[in-house]
Formats: sequence, structure tokens, C-alpha cells
Amino acid sequence: MKEFKVKTKQSTFDRMLRGIARIFKRKPKFVNLNDGEDERGRDLPKKCILIGNHNGVGGAFSFRTFMKNRFMTWGAYQMLGNFVSRRKYLYHVLYRQKLGWNKFRAGFMSVFFGFMSRRFYQVAGIIPTYPDSRVRLTFKYSMQCLEHDIPIFVFPENSDEGYKEQIEEFWPGFLTFSELYYRRHKEDLPIYTCYYQKNPKTIAIGKPMFLQELRKEHSEKECLEIFREYMNSLQQFTDQR
Repeated sequence: MKEFKVKTKQSTFDRMLRGIARIFKRKPKFVNLNDGEDERGRDLPKKCILIGNHNGVGGAFSFRTFMKNRFMTWGAYQMLGNFVSRRKYLYHVLYRQKLGWNKFRAGFMSVFFGFMSRRFYQVAGIIPTYPDSRVRLTFKYSMQCLEHDIPIFVFPENSDEGYKEQIEEFWPGFLTFSELYYRRHKEDLPIYTCYYQKNPKTIAIGKPMFLQELRKEHSEKECLEIFREYMNSLQQFTDQR
């Protein structure tokens, strides 16, 4: 993987890709629960953590394409590796395990998208996430983003058994990072919860919560459940058919 760089500006290629995507994909309706803020998140703080759901691959695509504020996203480190690494991850993890595709479809798409995906991921601004001690790099790169006033976007759901509309479990990495950031900078980052609904296409942006405030009365495990339940509760704002 190349040296990590904070994506502080939107490149011409990035703008072109987003423009093309908007031609072929219908813009979702936005429901922003923060009074006085742009519906599509333009006025979110420059230093914050955003968390959202995948809902297949639609959530990640729609947050990235249609939300107005810039951010960098935690993503699988394999997708920033070589072609073999990308193909294996796409085939075994994304397409077969998480999306439940058959072998032929998964095999074809893992080769097709494997060839082009690395450039797309780099342009999108992906922070590699690791399942081992290298997670310290994820935290280091995330610190660099926030120090450049670039928010980070995290998908904390446990999707080992596929993506679900009602999230059943969260991984705690975003809370660990929030705690680390507080210890280093003495700043309790606002954490905004977002929810994407495929049908009808809607994105709900919830009110911010603050980990240090929650920790006054709750354990970390309880805080994780509070965020999970809040994300699921946002579905009520996207179900107006």
C-alpha cells in the first residue's frame, strides 16, 4: 500500500466520478434531525465522527456520493492492496459471505471490480482498517484526518452474517478511537449517526452524541448499545413510503 495521505481536497477525477454516479443513481431524500443545518450535511463540524450502516453496498455508495461534507472512510485494508488481495476479499468476504451471491456472479465481479477498485478506493479517501495490532495505523491515520479538519466515517456494524436493516451488533473501534482522541486532545468529538434506507431511498442524519458525556453514566459496552439502538431508531424517519 502506498504512503497514506489525507484527502484535503476533492480532485477533478473525484468530482467526475460523483457526477457520473448522480446521473445513474437517484438522489435519496434527506432527513436531517439537526435544526438549522443543511439537509445533506454540509454544515456538520469539521472535527467529528460519522457512523452509518451499509444496507448492502448502497449505504456506503450513497453517503459518499450524495452527502455534501467531505470525509474519509474506514474500509477493509485488503481493498488497498494488490489485485490478488482485492479479488480474494471481494469474492470470499463481500460477495459470498456478506451479500450471499452465487459463485459465478461473485467470481466474475471479483475479477472485474478487482481490476478497477484500487483507484476508486484511493480517490474516495479510504483509511485502511486492520483486524490485528496494525489497527494502531488506522487510529494514526484517523488522527491525521481530524488534525486536517477532515471528519472520518465508520461502518461499525458486524456484517459477518450479511448486511441487515436492523443492526444486531456493533464493533467498538470507533469508540476506542474517540476515547484515544479525547486523551490526546482533551476534546470530546461529536459522533453523528446516519442511516440509509434503500426503499424508499432515504438518508437520515441523527443528532450528535458525545462519548465522554455518556461514559459518566454508562460502561463502554452500554455506550455501544446506545449507538446501535439509535442507528436502528433512525429507520422510522426513512420508512415514509
